Amino acid sequence: MAIIEDGALQDFYAERGSKIIGNVYKGRVENVLPGMDAAFVDIGLPKNAFLYVDNVVLPGEPRAQRGKPRGISDLLKRGQEVVVQVERAAVGTKGPRATTKLSLPGRFVVMIGPESRHIGVSRRIPDSQERNRLRRLGEKYQPKDRALIMRTEAEGATEDEIRQDIEYLVELYDKIMEKGQQVRAPALLHQDFSMVYRVCRDFFTAEVEKLVVDSQDDYDYICEIMGRLDPGMRDRVVLHDSPEPLFLMYGIEREIETALQRNVMLRSGGNLTIDETEALTVVDVNTGRFVGTKGLSDTILTTNLEAADEIARQMRLRDIGGIIIVDFIDMDRTRDRIKVYAQLEKALERDRARTKIVHISPLALVEITRKRTGESLAHEISEVCPSCRGRGYVLSPMTLAIQAENQIRELAYQKRHEAFLLECHAEVADLLIGPGGETAQSLEGKTGAPVFIRIHDGSREQLYVSGGALKELEDRIGWVNPGEVIKILPRDCFESETNQLVAIIDGMIIGLPDGARVQQRGAQIRIAGTERWLAFAEFVQSGRH
Repeated sequence: MAIIEDGALQDFYAERGSKIIGNVYKGRVENVLPGMDAAFVDIGLPKNAFLYVDNVVLPGEPRAQRGKPRGISDLLKRGQEVVVQVERAAVGTKGPRATTKLSLPGRFVVMIGPESRHIGVSRRIPDSQERNRLRRLGEKYQPKDRALIMRTEAEGATEDEIRQDIEYLVELYDKIMEKGQQVRAPALLHQDFSMVYRVCRDFFTAEVEKLVVDSQDDYDYICEIMGRLDPGMRDRVVLHDSPEPLFLMYGIEREIETALQRNVMLRSGGNLTIDETEALTVVDVNTGRFVGTKGLSDTILTTNLEAADEIARQMRLRDIGGIIIVDFIDMDRTRDRIKVYAQLEKALERDRARTKIVHISPLALVEITRKRTGESLAHEISEVCPSCRGRGYVLSPMTLAIQAENQIRELAYQKRHEAFLLECHAEVADLLIGPGGETAQSLEGKTGAPVFIRIHDGSREQLYVSGGALKELEDRIGWVNPGEVIKILPRDCFESETNQLVAIIDGMIIGLPDGARVQQRGAQIRIAGTERWLAFAEFVQSGRH
């Protein structure tokens, strides 16, 4: 999901696999560590959740006891069952961070419980009369022992809309707690909504001119959601039905590639160098080839001011969290440091994540904290490189498959070729072909042209897309023929995304029967059928068990 402001990409969100932030679990306390004032809770995930003492408020705990100094051993015991919500995903070697204070967001209101009777109003609502109105509505409909926070979207909402949102959240909270009484730990009690739903709930506000979607199913689903959340916004949902890929049209693919690079060029000719580590992120500002037209101090100030805007944008785009250290170019004049600080503050105001500038030193070092909820963009859409043992990153097979599809669709949009050939790594091809060839068939439907997929022996990140006449491509690539008998060895095989054993012969993926295993001595297979991207085979002699 991409957010474009003033023609530039500002935020990009990608989900690969399941998301756990916002999920509510019934967990079992595995370890209580008084020295850390924390506990580790088994919630059914590979890594136990970390629960700090300040994030523990138990149901039924007297309100007078909350906020008083207490140790983790006074609150939790080993083996105790507790309902927690994941507020930060696992990062690196650290497990997810959890809290017993459940935070349930609605369209206009966030409800937190069990909690003190607190009413909050988003700081992004500047009008004092509107803030007072929302605070009074919160007090009027506040449920017992729950805190309410009026979101930015609540500005201008009617009393009925606020009331209905609160009633929905109360019902959801009660269902979660009721389920928690019926199941044994560890168990999932509530899964946060899909990205499509969260986009409608959290991002599709009155400030948004339009929401463009390239899937008919998602378009229908979004219209249905907005019919419940905000019917007046349905007219701003636009179905992208052009053959030109959506992200290509808006230049988003190019921006994503830039967001994965270490160096970012500034318009003036200066540049940023961004290095992410598990502990912190360091941003270095350089003048590069920018020499300016005035004195050195003015050149440095111009570069630093431009860098301040771009750093704020890159933090959002890359979803960098935790501690960020910015090394601006040294400024001799105090007034210049004040200008750069103010520019950075202004640029960070548009960030949805909670950010804070700690200070700026005489050496122009700035320390920023930004709330971390999960992995950064680079970690989300790439994975640890097996060649460099974790010192760098390569794009994941899913990301490469998406890139390959976009390249094919871009060529198809030019309408210069009758058919297309993709040569890629086996893991990428497996995702593009899909179970029984479903994904490849869908791709051919989108392009309106035949697409051949073959395997190469190069590295996983190498994608080769070409177009040409159908007959020319058929003659150029390797084929297996129906009825042909072929001997395969274990080294010819790998397990597909759907856990089915497949073989690779002459660059072509061959699906083997369900449950097949090839012994060390190999096996004979007979080709039963072929498609442009996949062949099917059966065994003709013993070679499995």
